[in-house]
Amino acid sequence: MIPKLSEMTLEQKIGMVLCARRCGYPAEFEETLELIKKRAVGCVQIPLNAKTPEYVRRIREAADYPVLLINDMEKGNPLADYPLIPALTLAAVNNKEYVESFAKCIVSSAKKLGIDGIWGPVVDIHQVNGPGGCHRTFGDTPEKILNATEVINQYFTDHGFIGTSKHYPGGHDLPYDSHMVENVSYVSEEYLRNFTLVPYVELLKKGLLRAIMTSHTTHVNIDKEYPATLSKKILGIIREYGFDGVIFSDSLAMMGILQKYGEGPAMGIAFDAGVDIILPNYRTPISKCYEMMEENLKNGLFTEERLDEAVRRVLALMEFSEKHKDDIPEVTEKDTENLRNVTRDCITAITDEGIPAALGNNEKRRLFVIVTDNEFSADEPEMEITESRWYDPKSVAEKIKKEFPNSEVMFIPEFATASQNEKVLVTATKHDEVVFVTYCATACYLGTDCMTRRTEMLINCLIMSGKVSAVLHYGNPHAVEPLQHVKRVIFGYNANASLLPAIDVLAGNIEAKGTLPYKVDLQ
Repeated sequence: MIPKLSEMTLEQKIGMVLCARRCGYPAEFEETLELIKKRAVGCVQIPLNAKTPEYVRRIREAADYPVLLINDMEKGNPLADYPLIPALTLAAVNNKEYVESFAKCIVSSAKKLGIDGIWGPVVDIHQVNGPGGCHRTFGDTPEKILNATEVINQYFTDHGFIGTSKHYPGGHDLPYDSHMVENVSYVSEEYLRNFTLVPYVELLKKGLLRAIMTSHTTHVNIDKEYPATLSKKILGIIREYGFDGVIFSDSLAMMGILQKYGEGPAMGIAFDAGVDIILPNYRTPISKCYEMMEENLKNGLFTEERLDEAVRRVLALMEFSEKHKDDIPEVTEKDTENLRNVTRDCITAITDEGIPAALGNNEKRRLFVIVTDNEFSADEPEMEITESRWYDPKSVAEKIKKEFPNSEVMFIPEFATASQNEKVLVTATKHDEVVFVTYCATACYLGTDCMTRRTEMLINCLIMSGKVSAVLHYGNPHAVEPLQHVKRVIFGYNANASLLPAIDVLAGNIEAKGTLPYKVDLQ
């Protein structure tokens, strides 16, 4: 049953505009359940792990209203038996049938778990090589973004699944991670409306913009005081176009907000600016978040009229989800085949004229140098590859030895010692060619997802010696830009299932069919 706004208490209204985020802590999960029993929670960030079915079951048993269960599943559902596919990997294939299968697998697997929606897709236009974001975008033009997001949002809408297009309004000019610091954009409002916002406006025109999530970027030429999440001016622009859906804040745990504005005040300012559901600091219990919002109301940071407006939108989103709760599509073998094809067909080769992607001539003595993180050990026991550990140097090495039996394989850490670098250089003197296999880790709070200067220097020294015949790179494509010219660069992006197909391209077993979704300045 959808609660009626006119019958709700103030306590219930405040709870409806908060997302409970700490279900993984047993005591706080019980606390969340008690609030749900009072109809005082609008949204729950449902953990995705072995306990997910239990979390969902207990929430649904406690609730007599359709509390929204949502999580980040940009790459797909990690609990489903499908490959996880970053946006950049999907965009490199540029096949709408594959995109629809991707969306279908998310909807089907999530709904079978009782999950109502996701915070995605990412609608940001790629404009700068910033940490943590390069693999999350579908391209560098509005057309490229819409090629994928129209298909995804259409499928979500048709099946009553909540998609949250993000990170509104998109775009920043500095290569900073807003998990660590507030980001900045210098674009004009005209540019914002005529370029950055085009995907949002086009989705809205087609009825495909159900909800959006904000960014923590300050657009200094539009509102120099507040980042988008806290800005009435920025949030008001999308409302001018007629958007009446839910605005989620991005996480207020991020230092782009927390460091400068403080936790409690930021919640109140964001809500007053037009955010409808607050994603509070995940380090703070939901009860404390509730108290801070209550205090913000008492102190006049926002009004009851603003609260009613937000709750109305939240209830409308619940109604949309509840109306289609039994519409669960079945994933076919063709859909799963399409996803497998994505991880193969995305592989992209940039070569000099007349140079094939394949190395050829397996009689050559080749040295493959595989870059690893500093914690990697070739002697470690096998471990399960998870979403956070998508790069598997051991599997890459085994595949190389299979396809290039006359080759030698060496591992080198991203922060190599002098003796480790020397060993690679000395070993290279005994080989005809050197192939580097590089990668970049991508995670919040890393501050960068490029290669280390040490790795760049080692590769460039061997390029200048004329020994390097190829670089196979996994991760952020921009990471290869500091390298001297190489006649053959293969991009495997950052899906675990694409690791081995990229080797197949070098071996000539398959064709490199992918294209870079945005410009990479190779030397």
